[in-house]
Amino acid sequence: MKSQMLGNYIKDFYEWNEWFVIMHTILLLLICYIIYSFITNKDQRKLSNILLFTIIIALDTIIHQNSNTKNN
Repeated sequence: MKSQMLGNYIKDFYEWNEWFVIMHTILLLLICYIIYSFITNKDQRKLSNILLFTIIIALDTIIHQNSNTKNN
């Protein structure tokens, strides 16, 4: 019985609707920081950093697609 209650709490925690807004805000701040870093620090414009930024954009796109698929 306790394991079922714990499972319900965990499920409610991960399916909380506000995660969508919180994660998008964090991703937006991260992207703004990376763009700011690229503009202000010209030595940060290396291929590895640009590839990491591209991966972040790709993850953001996947999150959007999965949330849109789940909501529609």
